[in-house]
Formats: sequence, C-alpha cells, structure tokens
Amino acid sequence: MLIIYNEIVLDRYLLVLAPGKASEASLAEHLDRACRSNTPAVWVDCRLLDTVSATTAWLLWACQQRLRRRHVRLVLCRVSRCLEDTLRQVLPSSDLHVVPTLD
Repeated sequence: MLIIYNEIVLDRYLLVLAPGKASEASLAEHLDRACRSNTPAVWVDCRLLDTVSATTAWLLWACQQRLRRRHVRLVLCRVSRCLEDTLRQVLPSSDLHVVPTLD
C-alpha cells in the first residue's frame, strides 16, 4: 500500500491510498499519525484501489476503533463496490462509514 498524499485540512485529516509496494508498516505509521492529529475526522480516499490485503483491512479497522474511543470518525470515500465487499468480508464489524465523495 502506498500513501500518495496526506494532509491536515480544516475539518479532517486526509489520506489518499494507492496500490504499490510500500509496506503495511508504512500505512500503519500514517494511520497512527492520523489518529494523533486531533482532527474531528480522518478521511481515507480509496479511489485508486480495487482491493486490499487482509492486513490493510485490519489496519483500517484498528484505526477506526482507536478513533471511535475519542469520538472521531474514520470515513472511507470513493470506495469501489469490490473493495467495499472485500472490507466487509474481512473486518470483524460491518459498521464502516463509507461515502461516495470527499464533499
């Protein structure tokens, strides 16, 4: 998984994911930084992904759980139907917050 962009915007921390050879440890570091950002929401733009590994799905779920304890939302946006199906099969809970756009 390759992080191609990350930025703190006024009301959110934004990560854009793309397929690549970067390690899942790199994704974990970016998600950790997002969790510590003190923003009201963390948005993950998945428009460039068709699928993710079980480890990547678990990292997203763990980030969601960590943020939820602080009443912060993890929002996945621009998620393909195939990717959403994969995430819902792999993750222990199906309460992902998925939206069609960044708006």
